[in-house]
Amino acid sequence: MKKRIRNMLILLLGSAAAGSLLLVLAYALPVESARAHVESSLYEMVEAEDDPEGDILRKKIIGIKDNFTDCLMVQNALERVEGKNLWEHAMYAFHHDLGNEDTWMTEKSLGAFLRQGSEGMYLREYSRYWHGYLVYLKPLLMCMSWRSVETFLLVCQAILLFTVLGLACYRKKPYLGLGIICAFLFMKPLRIWLSLTLSDCWAIALVAVAVMLCFYDKLEKKSWHEELFLLTGIFTAYIDFLTYPVVTLGVPLCVWLILSAESFQSWRKQVCRVFWNCACWTVGYIGMWGMKWVIADLTCRTGTLRSAVWAVIFRTEPLDGYGSAFTGISRAFQTVLKQYDSAAYGIGFGVIAAAALVSAVLCLIKARSAKWAVTMGCLAFAALLPVGWLAVTQNHTAIHCEYTFRIAGVTVMALCCMTICSVQALTGKARTERIKE
Repeated sequence: MKKRIRNMLILLLGSAAAGSLLLVLAYALPVESARAHVESSLYEMVEAEDDPEGDILRKKIIGIKDNFTDCLMVQNALERVEGKNLWEHAMYAFHHDLGNEDTWMTEKSLGAFLRQGSEGMYLREYSRYWHGYLVYLKPLLMCMSWRSVETFLLVCQAILLFTVLGLACYRKKPYLGLGIICAFLFMKPLRIWLSLTLSDCWAIALVAVAVMLCFYDKLEKKSWHEELFLLTGIFTAYIDFLTYPVVTLGVPLCVWLILSAESFQSWRKQVCRVFWNCACWTVGYIGMWGMKWVIADLTCRTGTLRSAVWAVIFRTEPLDGYGSAFTGISRAFQTVLKQYDSAAYGIGFGVIAAAALVSAVLCLIKARSAKWAVTMGCLAFAALLPVGWLAVTQNHTAIHCEYTFRIAGVTVMALCCMTICSVQALTGKARTERIKE
């Protein structure tokens, strides 16, 4: 236990220090070339939508993606506030906006900032988040236009996905790849691929899965799987804007459960390992996020810690001020389901759930075992992670349901893995009986 806590603290504190340094280095980069590239891309980024004769494809892209937050992220990469040092930039994350304190107008503000300067605009800060995306976004904007950045990130995401699928096949687990594809389809992949904001959590989840598929044996031998989940939570807090972070826990956890089923020792040990994997991710996610609040408050007196705590209280209270948390949960759940606006989603989910149920019943009759039962129980727990996340963050999940609904991808992945687990047990039983004959 002492070793586990020590490793957590070392990784957490080291990550906070490294993350702060990387942000300072990102803000130390010159902004002139990045501003020039973004200014030349303003029409494609925001203005085409208001042009009656504009490019139809660009209009569709702007309508599909989360352009509001994308523009905020881009402008954060272009800021250099006079009189503020690099550390203050890293801690505060300044940006100029045309709107007042309660209303940010990021799309209009980006154009005004580049073409007219910051005069007449309000200086805002967004110190609650790390804004770790600036570490890669700013260098990209310095080198290429926004359309090129979009294309580059899209290609990187496609390569990452196909890498994971290839690794699943290499480890002779092709059905894991199918599960990942099914989960991705339930997360409306086009919007993820086109949106800078919405791609982060999915990319982090895929990287964690790729590392697991590549180095699973070494991770198990050295007992490093907990550190992997801890680092996954840390990276999620560092880069993400609280979109659908539980996916970075749920999807890798499902993959780990399938891989670890082969080395199953006892139900008690397996349950403990699942618990610690989840606990490490939680410590990494909450701890890294909290470190930003503490560092910013201690070094710059930002007031981040106080405002962040109040934001957490607001985001976790019953929806719309309802007195009953259970009422809020049901309403938040309904808003999430409304995002699935096609009957194809209902049919697809029904098929996936039916496959999991039928295969489980067949396995229960023909090939049940302690290993199978424990793995299925742990996968059922993983399937319920989005429900737990929704219950805790019901206010935020409902208000921002247009992107938070993607947490349901974890449930789809878990159901697919349940089918995989049962099919593996059935085929293993059949193989054993043939050998005996």
